[in-house]
Order: sequence, then C-alpha cells, then structure tokens
Amino acid sequence: MTPASAKKAALAIIPATFVLDQLSKAATHGLVGPGNVMAVFPGFNLVAFTNSGVAFGLAGDAAPVILIAIGIILSGLLGAWLFRTQSTAHSVGLGLAIGGALSNVADRLMFGAVRDYIDLFWGTHHWPAFNLADIAIVIGLSLLVLVGEEQPETGEAKHI
Repeated sequence: MTPASAKKAALAIIPATFVLDQLSKAATHGLVGPGNVMAVFPGFNLVAFTNSGVAFGLAGDAAPVILIAIGIILSGLLGAWLFRTQSTAHSVGLGLAIGGALSNVADRLMFGAVRDYIDLFWGTHHWPAFNLADIAIVIGLSLLVLVGEEQPETGEAKHI
C-alpha cells in the first residue's frame, strides 16, 4: 500500500470507527436499558453504564470540559502525525485511535459521560466496562508501539 493510499484508508477508518462505535453504544444501551445487565455467555455481559471519569473510571470529579479538551487536543496531535507519516501501519493505527477518541469525545459532549457496555469478568472479578471506541484506541496505539518508529529514509516502520 502506498503512503497516499494508506492515508486514504486511515481517513476512512476514522469515520467508520466513530459511526460503528456510536451505533453500537446506542443499540446496546437501548437494548439493555440503564442499570440492567444482559448475560451473553459466561464471562461476558452487556451493560448500560456511563463513565464520567477517564480510563477505568478514575478522576470522576474532573471537569467534563477539561476531558473534552484533552480528547480534542490529543486527536489533533494524532491527526498531525497521520498527515506526516509514510507508514501504512502507523496510518491504520492512528486512524483507529483518532476515530475511537473522537467518538468518546462526542459522548462527553452529548451525554456528559462516555457510554460503556462491554462487561468482561471471571467469577466475581469484573474488568471495568468499556466500548468499541476503547477497543479501537487500544488496538491503534498498540499497533503504533508494536511496529516501532518510522524510518525517515524509507517511510516504513522499524519493527521492534
């Protein structure tokens, strides 16, 4: 894939991630209903949970405007990186991270909190609820870390 086509792919990944996340949040929250849990299979529930804090519900008292600003600023910085990169892997990773981050920012703007719905657990131990945007962010940023830094002479990522 050429650098130009990788950027085009990333620019398609951003809105696709955003729309899929928003649709999945709306569908799940509508299906499950606030405060309810729907068992899917052992170790996996659907829930209708809102998170007004940051990762894992930390800093719940932080001002929403600060969290929105941070999300927008970080998305802008990742967008600037996207337009500079020549690496296909970086383009895809950045597209996923930006799309997920912008979807969570949209939740904060519309609902004052991020809508989560995936509840993974083992016995009585539950991982903090999360959503498709969170998955896209983790996969996107993991891809950036796994492929390593971009080589200036070739534009390809240096694998670590």
